[in-house]
Amino acid sequence: MAKIAVLGTGAWGTALANILLENHHQVAMWGINPNEVNYIKKRLNPKYFTTKKLVATPDLVTTDLLEILRFNPQYIILAVPSKYIISTIKSFIDDLKTKCVFVNVAKGLNPRNNNIWSISIKKIIKNKCKGLVTLIGPSFATEVFKNEPTMVNTVSSNLLLAKKVGILFNNHHFKCIEIDDEIGAEILGASKNVMAIALGVTYELHTSINTRAALLAQVTKEIARIVHFYGGRQETMMQFCGIGDIYLTCTDDHSRNFSFGKNIAKVGVTNALVGNTKTIEGYETTKILYEIVKQHHINAPVLIEIYKILFANKNPKFFVRNVIKKIIQ
Repeated sequence: MAKIAVLGTGAWGTALANILLENHHQVAMWGINPNEVNYIKKRLNPKYFTTKKLVATPDLVTTDLLEILRFNPQYIILAVPSKYIISTIKSFIDDLKTKCVFVNVAKGLNPRNNNIWSISIKKIIKNKCKGLVTLIGPSFATEVFKNEPTMVNTVSSNLLLAKKVGILFNNHHFKCIEIDDEIGAEILGASKNVMAIALGVTYELHTSINTRAALLAQVTKEIARIVHFYGGRQETMMQFCGIGDIYLTCTDDHSRNFSFGKNIAKVGVTNALVGNTKTIEGYETTKILYEIVKQHHINAPVLIEIYKILFANKNPKFFVRNVIKKIIQ
């Protein structure tokens, strides 16, 4: 049994806490929303999971980070929205008395420096932790909460630590496989969000399975090229955080980025942004990867065309046609 603090009371933080509770760990949860915190004390999070309850009441649920530190966690799971990760860590790291393992679940790139999140996080926690592990892979929180069989990767430069964190979560419906390619896994996590927007546009405009399959194949090739440029390993493409997460994020309406792309095809970028209340990680990441692709002459027509739709007022109606014209070997 381990003592684990989950920072964030959103869908993913709650779903992960529920697995840990099911596995009989001591779990503390922290959030900034008093309403969510009060619901979780009653084993509920109706905003995301309607009336379905957590398997048990967490040992501590609070809006006070100092209470979390007094809980003396062995592991701290960072499940706050990605734009608040750094500020949240900075708000408590100086008061952390015992070294623990940090677990990051954010996907994407840090917009302040274009780094993968593990690099940015390590710079802050380096003297206060036993290591950092990223949990990443094809996993919608709603399905995890319903105990649908799910497999993901735990990723760390320390493979033994990645395995140790995976064991915390492993049970009959949730399985973690450890890998040590931090760059490959996290670049996959960032780039597939961009491509999900592109596939959303495609799916909305084309019902043909030929067209959809062709674009999904092209997207996978472009992601592989981007991973290679950053120094990630090509075999990581075949992991759960690779082809598994690409398929999940780029083909299903539960994906925020995919749904955003579909909405762009319906109402245009401006209206899609105005009507959106969810975090669309791929939107900002598109700008970062576009500059990399252009500067280093990476063959990525899907990424280039979706950038033009998002930021250069190009008509999404002709997206697939324009991509096909530019596809080469």
